[in-house]
Amino acid sequence: MRNFSLVLKRAVKNKILQYIFSKYATFFIQFINSIFIAVYLGPFYLGIWGFINLILQYFSQINLGISHSVNVIISVKKDNEQYVQKVVGTAITMLLGLSFAVIILFIIKELFDFNLGDKYNFSNYALVVTIISIIGYFNTLFNYVFRVYGRTTEIAINQSVFPVLILVIIPFFRTENLLWALILVNLIAILISFSFFLYKSPLHIKPVWDKPLMKFIQKRGWHLFIYNTSFYLIIVSTKSFVSMYYKVEEFGFFTFAFSLANSVLSLLNAISYLIYPKILNRFAISNNNKNFLLLSKLRDTYVTSSHLFIHLSLLFFPVFLLFFPEYEKSAGAFGLIALTVGLYSNSFGYAGLLIAKGKEKKLSTYSFLALILNLILAYILITKLQLPFSQVVFATMLSYALYVFFLTWEGRKLIGVKTSLKNVIKDVYPTRLVLPFLTSVTLIILSVPSIYFILPIGIFVLMNYKSLVSIKKYILEILNNPKIMDI
Repeated sequence: MRNFSLVLKRAVKNKILQYIFSKYATFFIQFINSIFIAVYLGPFYLGIWGFINLILQYFSQINLGISHSVNVIISVKKDNEQYVQKVVGTAITMLLGLSFAVIILFIIKELFDFNLGDKYNFSNYALVVTIISIIGYFNTLFNYVFRVYGRTTEIAINQSVFPVLILVIIPFFRTENLLWALILVNLIAILISFSFFLYKSPLHIKPVWDKPLMKFIQKRGWHLFIYNTSFYLIIVSTKSFVSMYYKVEEFGFFTFAFSLANSVLSLLNAISYLIYPKILNRFAISNNNKNFLLLSKLRDTYVTSSHLFIHLSLLFFPVFLLFFPEYEKSAGAFGLIALTVGLYSNSFGYAGLLIAKGKEKKLSTYSFLALILNLILAYILITKLQLPFSQVVFATMLSYALYVFFLTWEGRKLIGVKTSLKNVIKDVYPTRLVLPFLTSVTLIILSVPSIYFILPIGIFVLMNYKSLVSIKKYILEILNNPKIMDI
């Protein structure tokens, strides 16, 4: 008992675990919010809310890679505070220019009355969405700066503002009124975060005009922009096809399934988000042997845990639907989206390795090709095969599968390990993961009763027993000595 108390005391005082627990609490609030939003908006207005978020996602990706470039630069050069200050100030100037361009786009839309999302009545919300998008560019930059400097408390507070405000206002609104309340709360939350970042910044925030540095940031940022935007647009483009070719209510079901499926890996995403700058720094300074050992440990822990969470979610999702029967049509979409998210986790570590080694061009090429493939496949599945909305995500699943394969192949080649077809497949798609994965896909297609999803879980546990035991030991080590996570 005494040892347990000592371990608990250490865990409570550790900033890393504090962030993880606060992040998980935030995700739990978001999960509760998503349920009430789905119920109180209804499928139709949830479809509109999904479309608004889709537009916000597009805007967030039109960032020219500025913040992504700064994130990589200061992660590697964080010990040179004067240089970091200059890089961040230059990036602020560049974002001011980008914001001006976005304002011009909005004015052009209003003047020429472009039809954008007519069936979603998007013109009613366009101005607020534009403002949110512009402020979001700066918040993303500040968030990266705080992360590099290990300011986990401020990051946690910033990430909790929007979910907490939503939780407060949800009981008072319904349908269209709730939709407007969500939009305005989003604006208020992003303004609060902006002010908070400025007040607590570890650096003196001011615009800097440095033309050579601008060119350097943009040169490195361009490939990161192509990579991040193309990769992000893979799933966003799938959502866009669903929003265009299917009914508003069906897009509402898809949005509901997508939100819940992405929340399954919330805890693991919180951990990977936190250690990402440290991983970049370690990959940049270590030799191939050390990088290979680090990759092996990180990937075994993260990828195995991701697939376990996904398979468990497939078993228990029907229980969740008992309380929300109006979203029963989202079951198939949830399963396939969740498996797609799990599939992408197979690439964990390799993207960071390539970025740390200055191979952003390779990343941008693979992600762009995956985006093109996804667009082609989604169009075929919808217009030629006329699949239901729940199965359009097969396009993304296949695109991810090829993207992950080539990313792994490139990463293994970079650190000098075998890159034969057999070795790459064994690394990224081991039988212990593929067999339960394909079993779950088959069960979803056949629409079998939910109880049968215990089968892939059983297969998974039997084939991953050693890895699960190792993960358990690692978790216990973290609780006993949280500094282990400070890689």
